[in-house]
Amino acid sequence: MTLYRYSFNFRYALNDRQMAGFDPGRAFVEIYAVDTPEGRDERGWTCLDRRTATRSIRVEATDGESAAWARAQTAALDALWTAEQQLVHDLGMRIEGGFFSPGLRRGSGWSAARRRRSRTASRQAFDRLEQRLHDIAERYRPVREQIEPRVHEADARAQEEQARLWKAQREREKRDDRFTELAAQTRWSYRVTESDRTVHVFRADDSTLTTGELIDELQRPTHHLTGYTVHWAAADRAEIEHVSGADFTTWWAVVAPGHWNDSRRIPSRPPTRSGPYIGGHSSYGGGNSCGGGFSSCGGGF
Repeated sequence: MTLYRYSFNFRYALNDRQMAGFDPGRAFVEIYAVDTPEGRDERGWTCLDRRTATRSIRVEATDGESAAWARAQTAALDALWTAEQQLVHDLGMRIEGGFFSPGLRRGSGWSAARRRRSRTASRQAFDRLEQRLHDIAERYRPVREQIEPRVHEADARAQEEQARLWKAQREREKRDDRFTELAAQTRWSYRVTESDRTVHVFRADDSTLTTGELIDELQRPTHHLTGYTVHWAAADRAEIEHVSGADFTTWWAVVAPGHWNDSRRIPSRPPTRSGPYIGGHSSYGGGNSCGGGFSSCGGGF
């Protein structure tokens, strides 16, 4: 539900003499819109002042209440339109071109009446308009009083939920920073067994491969490891979980590129990376090979 301020754009149609002594800021009525009215600004002076409209908010209401609120909204808008028509008459003006005039400027559907009105008469016309707007607001007041407490409650809940989401987001960012730092500090090595198409990955303090560089290394097209199973040393997985405070899968989802969502299998490298991660590029190496290709070097995990 959205609160709209319905106001009048007098200055498009009236001159300074007609407007003398009147503050257009007082010519408004605030109405809760059950649905967004369409076309009211094309029928005359009434328009939605969207600068004063709040964000939409969901409130609890029965079908009967919603129907009653919609009827009150329609009645108030119709009364505003009638107030506009009466002001036009009181100022000695008339509408040309029917209800749906394209604009309010002179020559676009509005023309001054033949007889001139004095400043006093214009002031009295606006005084009567203000009284009509006051009456419209008073007739609508019971509906406002029914809706407003629910809007305030719903808005308070929405603010609490937003604060919770912001807090959760900040905690995730701090967690991701810890995960990224751990990934950059951890050094890995690996062995490949061609017989079962498995890559055995384990921590090695004497290695230069960070987690990101290991990711790049295993995806090198020249290594032809796409689809190979990755077997992470159990003790090293446990150490990552202990230091990070999360399970290995959660840690991996943060530090690995988006296309590599399963730490147990090597995917093919996409043409472009699908998201930021802590990886980098390394020199060719870091794995252990025997002979001309990758093969079992013993000591499997």
